[in-house]
Amino acid sequence: MNLFSRNCVFFCVHLCTLSTIVALLSLGLVACATPGPEGSPGEALPKELPRESRGGPPGAEADDLLPPGGAGSAVAGAGLLLDDALRERAVQDMLSRMTLEERVGQLFMPALVVDSRGAPLVELDEATRAMIGTVQPGGVILFGANLRDPDQTRRLVEDLQEASPIPLLVAVDQEGGIVSRLNSSTRMPATAIPSAWRIGLTGSEELAYAIAGAMARELRSLGITMNFAPVADILTNPENPVIGSRAFGSDPHLVARMVAATVRGLQDNGVSAVIKHFPGHGDTREDTHYQSVIVDHDLERLRTLEFIPFREGITAGAEGVMTAHISLPRVVGDDTPATLSPEVLQGMLRKDLGYSGLIVTDSLVMKALDRFAPPDERPLRAFQAGADLLLYPLSPEGSFRRILRALEEGEIPEDALNRAVGRILRVKFERGLLGPPGDPSRESPEGRFSRPVRFVPEAVEMGTPEHLQLVEEVYRRTS
Repeated sequence: MNLFSRNCVFFCVHLCTLSTIVALLSLGLVACATPGPEGSPGEALPKELPRESRGGPPGAEADDLLPPGGAGSAVAGAGLLLDDALRERAVQDMLSRMTLEERVGQLFMPALVVDSRGAPLVELDEATRAMIGTVQPGGVILFGANLRDPDQTRRLVEDLQEASPIPLLVAVDQEGGIVSRLNSSTRMPATAIPSAWRIGLTGSEELAYAIAGAMARELRSLGITMNFAPVADILTNPENPVIGSRAFGSDPHLVARMVAATVRGLQDNGVSAVIKHFPGHGDTREDTHYQSVIVDHDLERLRTLEFIPFREGITAGAEGVMTAHISLPRVVGDDTPATLSPEVLQGMLRKDLGYSGLIVTDSLVMKALDRFAPPDERPLRAFQAGADLLLYPLSPEGSFRRILRALEEGEIPEDALNRAVGRILRVKFERGLLGPPGDPSRESPEGRFSRPVRFVPEAVEMGTPEHLQLVEEVYRRTS
């Protein structure tokens, strides 16, 4: 199968005023995810099943849990079709063709919230088109308000990709349970995926893999190529206000197995998995959406508990790791949040865990960062700390100009920019958004970059009987 038959998408971002951001914080629209009632304090989570009850009935085979086609079937164009050497040559070739401005733009993943009238953006407007032309961002995050129905979403994605000279990643938070952007509209026939906690209760890696595959196929049918999931946090604090049922459980080894299976299920079916929230948000009493959060653990504790699911997710091939805005004073020496800390990103994640993939920040408008950097400085600070993809800057244009100026004035080295952009481009090649140079049938209009003919598949695959059967199996095992 030709690499460029992969169908992909992008979604873009509109500049919001500070007052808009403050208002949206109260609605839970500005971060990677905000929990609802199921994960709220005071509401009991389902109890974990005895170990002998996990994994389905005796004698159940993995293939019994999967839709027709089994674990190996993937959407058209998914899977690795470029070997490592060819992909690396393609990345370096593209880097050599890109201007400094184009490379800086790739660092950003803005959030498109409202159009020029202040209404939820559901179709491409001129302000968004202008922002894309100026910043040329690497990707965009979509929220539920942007997703009305399949036809509208697919049309929006195609229009946004058409407006962008360089194909863009499109990302959502589709964890299942209380954080499910596709299920925000009654006109979107997406499968209602159970919470990670309930999937964890099954103890079945095969079922977790199959559920993730179903989720990925539904996302890809809309042109979405990146999912900010699964949650790799361990729920060690039952009073945690932000994680709750978003975690697979409180046993680090169970969580690790579920995370690895979910990563494989998403990526085998064409969607990049971004595990979160490093270095671990499971033992907190506060919510980083609204305030600073201190985690009073030392490095040894993190290595022997919180890191376990992240390590397994990385081993499974997770293409992204999302940072948390938590502070680790016993590790870092002060209360700098992990997102802004070289000790955490370059020391713990890159060196201790040996991770070489994409580091994505959590939303840069969250209140936990307020004491440490003004909004326009946060993307630069996160990049200097070691982040590659800068999620939801308050002002995409302002942040773009700030990092461009920092490069021109020598605040940050250009080789650091090239390494970060290289990691972003590798994911785009992996997802079929870009292809090897020299393919005349796929070149962009100006002939500089190779891109797909279309970014959205012909057919919508949502709420199918096979997907619903998987959900029923989860509830059958955990009721």
